[in-house]
Amino acid sequence: MTEIETTGPSIDVDGFFPADSMIRRLHRLRVTAISGVRALLMQACDPLAVVGFDRHSKIFNDPKARLISTDRNMSRIYFGDEETAERTGRIIRAMHKRVRGEVDEDYGPIPAGTPYSADDPELMLWTLATLADSALVYYEKFVGSLSDEEREAYWADYRQIGLLLGMPDSSIPATETDLREYVRARLTDGSLYISEDIARRAKAIIFEPPFTGFTKVAVTPLTEAVKLSSVGLLPREIRKLYGFSWDPARAVLLESLALQIRIGQRAWPDQIRMHPYARVDTSALAAA
Repeated sequence: MTEIETTGPSIDVDGFFPADSMIRRLHRLRVTAISGVRALLMQACDPLAVVGFDRHSKIFNDPKARLISTDRNMSRIYFGDEETAERTGRIIRAMHKRVRGEVDEDYGPIPAGTPYSADDPELMLWTLATLADSALVYYEKFVGSLSDEEREAYWADYRQIGLLLGMPDSSIPATETDLREYVRARLTDGSLYISEDIARRAKAIIFEPPFTGFTKVAVTPLTEAVKLSSVGLLPREIRKLYGFSWDPARAVLLESLALQIRIGQRAWPDQIRMHPYARVDTSALAAA
């Protein structure tokens, strides 16, 4: 995440999403932002999407830049006014239109010659689903549990992002329960795959958390949580694809770390606890 000057809390101003929305509640916290690492690791296991990632994106060659870019664009939607969110949506839709082609050679279950397009609703859904699912997983692990109603309200907000990015309403799971069923089905239907080369490059995401300077020192518990949780909170099926090992000792360590963060962040100043884009004036957010 990029550190930016703050002039006022955009989190308190109604915009594309109301100030009291569930999406604002979750994404105003830094700890939720680190869930993007888990999401990217899951996205890299969609074999058709990864061809486009590798050819048209810097995700594997410069994962930090990819995380920062995704964080900036999504934050403009989470915290921005309607104009900022809609402009960001147009920018992303335009980028998606340029990402299209055919698979050059067989890649796992995807044969050479298969067409791909970043604005394909099926490909977009896996990206959207992994972002939302990861945010929910991290919030409940490191902040606190959510009721069924709160989870549904969060997904209802997130569906609006899918629509903003050009997805047909019918292509987006209607409820959070449907979202969980979709993710569970993708994990078990044999459609996910990752090569050794892509897995090696994707793993670099875990070990280079996007913090610098004072923040890097101050959030050391968070960066350690990134490394441990990025493996421990992945679905078991994804860990297997990457060849990540996991054992009871590390599971206990993750639970201990989660408890420390749950308790410790109550005393953190907003500069550390809150996402920087949640603390800026909406006009500064539009220009970020």
